[in-house]
Amino acid sequence: MNISVYLPHSLMDRFQSYIKSKGTTKNAAIREAVELLLREDKNASWGSWIDDFTGDPSLESFESYRSELKEPNQKIF
Repeated sequence: MNISVYLPHSLMDRFQSYIKSKGTTKNAAIREAVELLLREDKNASWGSWIDDFTGDPSLESFESYRSELKEPNQKIF
């Protein structure tokens, strides 16, 4: 897919210096930037608070309902 993006002159100058110093192409650098943006956004979307999240201690653990689950269907195909 082709797209067009307007970059202000100051950003374009920095971008051209970057690709020249890395020995890459505009297309490759933009693909890498988009991949990085999406990867970083996905990783940061929860924030660091999720690492310390313990849940509501007044609620019963979801694990307590494990015995109510149906057996897996062994014939999946």
